[in-house]
Amino acid sequence: MQDCVASFLRALFDAEGSIYVGRKRKRMLRLYNTNKELLIYAKYLLKKYFDIDSTGPYLKTKSGEIVCFPNGIISEANKDGYYIYIRARSLLNFYKHIGFTIKRKQQRLIKAIK
Repeated sequence: MQDCVASFLRALFDAEGSIYVGRKRKRMLRLYNTNKELLIYAKYLLKKYFDIDSTGPYLKTKSGEIVCFPNGIISEANKDGYYIYIRARSLLNFYKHIGFTIKRKQQRLIKAIK
């Protein structure tokens, strides 16, 4: 069962997750989605199966707001967007049990743990 949950979460984080490693050891692993209930469920699975602490969901984008994407596209949000944040102390557990299949995200995760 744990392998199935890990695969589900890995796919979710590959598609909707982002990891940032900045100056002064600032590290952020977030999962974004417009479905607040999905984020609550992901948070539950992270804690229950892998003892990964997270916070949220927090409102990121309100419906109707203008959004600028990293690829330069500017659009209007159709729905409210939310995110959960994985606590820095849980990054190693995330790496051990879930990780990313996307190479650049996995490399950033490793950098965040070091």
